[in-house]
This record gives sequence, structure tokens and C-alpha cells, in this order.
Amino acid sequence: MYKPYFVIDFSAVNCLIDIRINDVSVLSMNVDGQISTKLPVNNAITESGQQQVSYFILPLMGETSLHKDAKFLASVCLYDAGEDLIKMKKEINKFELPDNKAGIPLPSFKYEDSFSADVPYRLFTWKNSQNLSEIGNLRKLVDSSYKDIEKIINNAQYKQFANLIQKREDNITTSMYLSEIEKKERVSELIDIIETGFKIMPVSEKDIMVIYGYDKLVTLRKQDGNSALLLKNSNTGEELNLEIQFHLEQGKTELSII
Repeated sequence: MYKPYFVIDFSAVNCLIDIRINDVSVLSMNVDGQISTKLPVNNAITESGQQQVSYFILPLMGETSLHKDAKFLASVCLYDAGEDLIKMKKEINKFELPDNKAGIPLPSFKYEDSFSADVPYRLFTWKNSQNLSEIGNLRKLVDSSYKDIEKIINNAQYKQFANLIQKREDNITTSMYLSEIEKKERVSELIDIIETGFKIMPVSEKDIMVIYGYDKLVTLRKQDGNSALLLKNSNTGEELNLEIQFHLEQGKTELSII
């Protein structure tokens, strides 16, 4: 069975990057050095049709303009999850950050393109959720949601945590062609890791609220681009960032994870 599996194959040097599919952030990272990897993006493709890909190339954390040696190269690639993923089916489009030949400091660079995706699924979507730009107390709602998650995890209420992320996990399971067993294993493995001594760090006023999904999704990010939902293990010193996004369903007054 043909299972279209879209990835972004990219490399970045000395820049903060925000990669979005349909205005949903699939990766935000401060690359102080270099990175090269493949990023699955099916979870941001909610149904068949035209998809928008956006690359935001920003200055490194603490800087005001792009590094003189900043580089970014990315391609949207199509694989078949029903076959060997090592074999690429098609490279759909390719982008490379232009050389700054003029030498004039640039504050940022944005590139947008589109591609067609024919997928055998339809995800639970945020497209009909409330417009968050019209919510006056949005930051208060966001902070409250993060504090609820902090309380739930730090009090080891893992069943309640699993319920909170159910829609997100349903979408990931569907878009990545996982079985119900694999879905349960994903959540169980995450909880097993948390139980080794991880505690959530409280969110800070310095954390940045970012609205995605054409004003339908919201999250908090650290200044380095990472998720503000940070867990630390006091025994090992390890850190774990959990990527979550919230939406506000029609008729609801509290945010929920999607």
C-alpha cells in the first residue's frame, strides 16, 4: 500500500530557523554551528491538496542581524512509508539561502513555496477553531494551560497527561501510519522517561508567545527557539523539551493541546 511520507531534508549554519508547513511550526532551533538532518512533516499536512512551506531564517539568539556565514539549504522530499524509506520517490522543491554578496547586514530572510500532497487520511484539525488574535486574555490562558501541565506531570498524574495529549497523538498516529500498539508505546515510553526523575520547569515571563496556523494555534518558546515546556532531571542533569501547541475550539473557553 502506497503511504506518502513527506520530509524536509535540510542543513543550516549559524542561524535561528523556523520551518513551517501550512503555518504550523515543525521545527524551531537556534543553530550556533551547523546541523544537517531529515525532518518528517506529515503531521502538519491535515488533508490532500496544496500545502505551503515556509522557511524563516533569523539571527542567532542575542544578535540583531544574520551571521555573515549563515547558510540554509532545504528540500521537500517524498518517500513511500510502505517501502524502504532510504529510497526517495521525488524531490519536490529546493531552496538555498542566497549569498549576501552586498555584505549589508540582513535582519532576517523568509522564503515561501507550495507543493501538492495526496494523502490517504484527514486529521483532526484546528482550521475551524477560534481566531486567537481576537482573544484579549490569550497570554493568561496560555500561562494557565502550561501551569496545569506542570502540576499534572510533577504530581505524576500520567493518565491525565495522556488524556491531554490524546488528539495530538491521534494525529501523529494517523499521519505517520502507526498502529494503535505503536501509539500506546509512544506515550508509555515518554512517561517512562519522565518517571526517571524529570520535573517540569515553570514557564517564564521571558518566554515568547507565538501564534501559528493562521492565528489558530499558539505555543510558548524560549528565546533560543526551543519549546518552553522544559523538563529537567535533577539526578542526571538531562533536559527534555516537549513540543506542544494549543488551540481554542469553538464554544470553549479553555485551550486544549492538538
